[in-house]
Amino acid sequence: MKIKVLIQFVYGLFGVLFLAAGLSVLALRTNLLPEAVQNIIVNEAHGNLQAFHLLQEFSALLVFAGLMSLWAIARYEQSKPYHWAMTTFWGLLALAHWFDVRGPWQSWLGPVINTVPFVLFGLIGLLRVVAERKSGDLVFR
Repeated sequence: MKIKVLIQFVYGLFGVLFLAAGLSVLALRTNLLPEAVQNIIVNEAHGNLQAFHLLQEFSALLVFAGLMSLWAIARYEQSKPYHWAMTTFWGLLALAHWFDVRGPWQSWLGPVINTVPFVLFGLIGLLRVVAERKSGDLVFR
């Protein structure tokens, strides 16, 4: 089934990206990161220790999401709840960028970029539903 390969590729791509981003921030004070990567993280937090801490907490969630993404590849038949949970996560993250508490956007590009994963996960989820209906596998696992 071609849709299965596409979905597993997307899970793998996001799993690797989540792990790389999450582990990078968590490794900030270990001296394991190249200086360029450290500078990106420091610039993102604007030198604010509270922001660093929030980035660390978010990074722990990214590591978890990355591991879950890789789990979903190996357990594809059981991955529907994961898929729709991640779709919901991406939707909530997109909403946070469309309705940012910091005020009006500096650019509409940020909210649009943060909406792309939600749309991607939503579309491949719908493709999966259609493909499974055609094959007769309607069981929610």
